[in-house]
Amino acid sequence: MARDRRWRRTFSAVLLLAVLAVALAWHWRPVTARPALWRISQGDRHGWLFGTIHAVPSGARWLSPEIEKAAGESDLLVLEAAGLEAERSDRRVFEALGRSPGLLPLAERVSAADRPGLEALRRASPQALKDLDGYQDWAAALLIGAAADTGASSVDAPEARLEKLFRGRGKPVRGLETIEAQLGRFDALPPADQSALLHQSIAEAGEAVRRYRLLYESWAAGDMAALDAQFLQPLARSPHLRDVLIDQRNELWAQAVDKLLRENGRVVFVAVGAGHLLGPESVQARLARRGWTVVRVQ
Repeated sequence: MARDRRWRRTFSAVLLLAVLAVALAWHWRPVTARPALWRISQGDRHGWLFGTIHAVPSGARWLSPEIEKAAGESDLLVLEAAGLEAERSDRRVFEALGRSPGLLPLAERVSAADRPGLEALRRASPQALKDLDGYQDWAAALLIGAAADTGASSVDAPEARLEKLFRGRGKPVRGLETIEAQLGRFDALPPADQSALLHQSIAEAGEAVRRYRLLYESWAAGDMAALDAQFLQPLARSPHLRDVLIDQRNELWAQAVDKLLRENGRVVFVAVGAGHLLGPESVQARLARRGWTVVRVQ
């Protein structure tokens, strides 16, 4: 069960192109975080948009009075992918899409510079990474991230807490996309982009603690400029990767949220990764172009 939770946590984080191997071996004080929250309105309709992070230090307090009030007045929770059904199916779908017959051994698919790092990771996690050769590059990259035995908690993270809160009050929870659609985007990446993801997972493993600390602290402070610098700006080196995994999804999500906000006068609380709420192509920027007034309230 612990291994399944670790897989789910890292899988979600990688889908946002956050740090692939997340470790939390730093001293932190459990202060109440104030991550970014926006109010979306048009006429007599309104809803909420909250930027999440998929794993937090155990016991982290991020449910501020503003977020709790917004969630309390909302009729529907919308997540990237919702519910136990998604959690149960993600590994099955991953195996179906990620494995491919006739692949070269992974050591022959990475650069000579990455081979020592790959072998070091395999020695550090022999059970988790013993069968990498049967996976495509994108899938191997996710598995390298999932092998990290971290102190981060998906149980305390926004998605799990919010879903429990809404379901406990008898309110519906909906996902913006399926696990099949999420992983299908990785599977459809051209070889060069898959190779870049694999290189990133190997090359940055040693920087995981520092990079995650910066990412978490920026998120907790609601510092969107810092998140942009840490998360979005590096993707300028891989414009196609950004387009497929960030921009295209932002457009699809904005379309879906726009439609949900117009249905039946419901108040909708949308919680998606903060990486999708950065810059001029963010979800909220796309909603503004559709006529919604978007005001940051936290």
